[in-house]
Amino acid sequence: KYYDFLEKNTPVTSKNIIFATSKETFSRPEIKRFQERVINRYRKPTSTKVLLLLPCSAKKPYSLSDSHRFFRERITSCSNLFVVHEVIITSPIGLVPRELEIVYPASSYDIPVTGIWDEDEKKMIIDLLQMYLKRNKYDEIIMHLPAEILDFTKSLLKNSIVTCAGKPTSRESLDNLSKTLKNVTDKFGKIDYKKRRIEDVFSLACYQFGEKIAEKLMQNCTIKGRYPYEKIFYGKQQIGMIVGERGFISLTLDGGKRIPGVNDYTVEVYDDFQLKGSLFAPGILDADPSIRIGDDVIVTSNKKIIGVGVALMNGEEMKQLNNGEAVKIRHHV
Repeated sequence: KYYDFLEKNTPVTSKNIIFATSKETFSRPEIKRFQERVINRYRKPTSTKVLLLLPCSAKKPYSLSDSHRFFRERITSCSNLFVVHEVIITSPIGLVPRELEIVYPASSYDIPVTGIWDEDEKKMIIDLLQMYLKRNKYDEIIMHLPAEILDFTKSLLKNSIVTCAGKPTSRESLDNLSKTLKNVTDKFGKIDYKKRRIEDVFSLACYQFGEKIAEKLMQNCTIKGRYPYEKIFYGKQQIGMIVGERGFISLTLDGGKRIPGVNDYTVEVYDDFQLKGSLFAPGILDADPSIRIGDDVIVTSNKKIIGVGVALMNGEEMKQLNNGEAVKIRHHV
């Protein structure tokens, strides 16, 4: 009943851990929003042909856990690893593509591991898988999942390959995964590491900004630096950087200038307003109502970009309030 109101006022980033101890957790706005963005905004890396479904881990981000290090060793042992796309199945979040594992709330939740999935959890996963696979197509699907997840997902993915024999981290299961990955990936043309890095960041940008902005932002770009602190360049201009603590792309002024003519994530100030530091609500003429606290936004004046920063209010509040800091400015002209 109050979801829309709560969602508008729930930040997209947070350092707080979500403790999934009751069914009410499934209705939390940050979790529902994550699921909606994965289904409606997110696009898988274009070159990937093989979907690898994996279980979650207690440690976050998943890639720092022992189990996911074991999985990663087997993935990297195949010569054509960049055609493989990892997606983690978890409750209460749903589906977490590997590129989004540092994004809140996937980066910050804790759930008791019982091995028992109730009917609501099963339905949530099945529904999300169906919707996800309608928009993101793969040639092959590998399910490296424990029996309790296979039991309710296998019938949906009838042509998939199951690699688990007991626990996903058992030697037999990991050996099966290695053999299957080699046999399956060898059928496809090799994908370049640099190309896949760009595609991974594009997928994150789709989740964060939507596909329209992601295409303008990432066109002809290169990626430098080590994960998760990756820098995005257009020629010699740095246009953004993935900040591990936020899990999002932080835009530079040059990055903001690459996406003109797009009203999404834009805050328009009055013509005579001089942007010097933080932007306060009285200086705002208009703002995209879809802006949420923690979003990266573009600040414009007379439709010209004059700054970029992080929203401290939602878009509606920016237009309605007469006081308060609305945008923490990162760069301005």
